[in-house]
Amino acid sequence: MSMGKHKLSDTLSVMGLKASDNVIIHTSFRSLMPHVHHPNDVIEQVLSCIGSHGNLMLPTFNYSRPLPEPYYDPQATSCRTGSVPECGRHRDDAVRSLHPTHSVAVIGPDAQDLTHGHLNCRAFGRGSPIDLLAQRGGKVLLLGVPQSTNSTIHIGEEYAHMPKRGVYDPMPTVKIRKPNGGMVEYQLDESPSCDSAFEVVALPLHAGGHVTHGTLGECRLQLMDGKMVIDAVVKLIADQPDALRCNNPNCDWCA
Repeated sequence: MSMGKHKLSDTLSVMGLKASDNVIIHTSFRSLMPHVHHPNDVIEQVLSCIGSHGNLMLPTFNYSRPLPEPYYDPQATSCRTGSVPECGRHRDDAVRSLHPTHSVAVIGPDAQDLTHGHLNCRAFGRGSPIDLLAQRGGKVLLLGVPQSTNSTIHIGEEYAHMPKRGVYDPMPTVKIRKPNGGMVEYQLDESPSCDSAFEVVALPLHAGGHVTHGTLGECRLQLMDGKMVIDAVVKLIADQPDALRCNNPNCDWCA
C-alpha cells in the first residue's frame, strides 16, 4: 500500500469519517493524484474508514442529454460522473440502481435497501437513494470538487418544494433493461436541474459549522452531514426562493 493511500485514509479519519458511516462521495480523481494512483484506490481507502458495516454511495449518473439508447442497462451503461464512480460500478460488490439517468451505485450491507426503490420516486425525490442515505445519518464527502457537485442539494430542493421545469416538454419515457433481462419503461421527472448556483449553499453550511475541512496536498476535502445539507437548502429557499437559480438567460432550467 502506498504512502499516498495511507495519507488519504488517515486524512479522512481525522476529518471524522469512521466505522459504520454511510457516505456519498463526489470526486475529482485528477485532483487526488499523485496521492492515489487508481480510481479504485479512492474507493478502497473510503471503505477502509467506514468498514464492513458502512455503506459507500457513488453517483453513477449518465444524465438525460442524450437519453440512453436503445435503453438504459445498469450493468452496461457508462456513467459520466468521473473515473471513480465508473470504476466503482464495475465492482462485484456494487449494486447500481435502475434509474435510467441518475442512478447510484452502493457498496455495503444496505446496498439493496438503498437502491431497489429508485423507480418508485423522483430521481432526487423523497425516498430516492441519496435521500435514504441522508435520512440514515449519511454524510457527504467532496474530494477535490465544489458544492456544485453535491447532489444532496437537489434533495433539499425537493423538501423545499422548489418549482422546477424539465429540459423536455413533455418529459420523455425511457426503456430500462433489468438485470433479469426484462424491460420496463420509466418517465423522467424534473428533479434534476441546474447546479451552477449551488456554491451559495456553502455559506450557511460553513456559518453553522457543518463542514469539516481537510487537505491532501493541494486537494481540498469537505465532509458534512447529509441532513444538515438538506435543512440548509430548505431554509435558504424559504428565505430566498430564487437562491439556487443561476443568472444565465439561456439556462433551460432557470431562465
